[in-house]
Amino acid sequence: MAVKDQVGSFCWWSLMTKDVAKANEFYQHLFDWQLSEIDIPGEGPSTIYSAGHGGFGNPVPLEQDFPAPSHWIAYVVVEDVDAACERGQRLGGKVCVPAFDIPTIGRTAVIEDPAGAPFHLFTPAGDDDNLNMIGNGPGEICWMELMVDDPAPLLPFYTEMFGWQFSDPMPMNGGEYISFEVNGAQVGGLLKRPPGVPQMPPLWMNYFSVASVDAWSEKATSLGGKIVMPKTEIPETGFFALMEDPTGAMAYLFEWAGK
Repeated sequence: MAVKDQVGSFCWWSLMTKDVAKANEFYQHLFDWQLSEIDIPGEGPSTIYSAGHGGFGNPVPLEQDFPAPSHWIAYVVVEDVDAACERGQRLGGKVCVPAFDIPTIGRTAVIEDPAGAPFHLFTPAGDDDNLNMIGNGPGEICWMELMVDDPAPLLPFYTEMFGWQFSDPMPMNGGEYISFEVNGAQVGGLLKRPPGVPQMPPLWMNYFSVASVDAWSEKATSLGGKIVMPKTEIPETGFFALMEDPTGAMAYLFEWAGK
């Protein structure tokens, strides 16, 4: 499938972590991910996380004194990383890591949106693969979400950057929720920070699909993680809980209603 037909798709995630070994052990046991290694010319070996769709992520070591905690960061498909960097800056974003090549893999850069949420831009070296890695299988990332004080200024940014199509705002927990589609499929949303929720640096958050939020919350805790927000219902949709892995990175567990 041509890259131009997949612009805006979430295609990869890196776990920026201060303890790679601990993170690998936690996620492998929590989700039964397959961990493998590939050798990137000039870069050395890299661990790859794989679920039902195949390889979708990798751990990246952070220094202990790195000012931010461990976190996940998403990669979004573009046709031309360099042109997308220029476009992002013109639309009010900021390039944090200039474009660089990953030998045999593709080209990438790190950019922040106008609210300060970082993500990778990515153009693959080839042009045949299905790049969309959002899925509903066990341990797959099934939804992406960004909470900000005011989503409105971000809508034109992401529409012009990637062609995302946004729904009308819906009331949710005293705030507003705006879902979006990528190439015809709903994959994420922007949440206006509800009253009483502490202000925090904006970050795109992963939702991991599980059969039972209760069971996987217990499992995450038994493996050294913690549940920051307990099981919560989204009427007619499903249940979620916010977990923190043993290295400090946060992500959601999500159980679809009726499954």
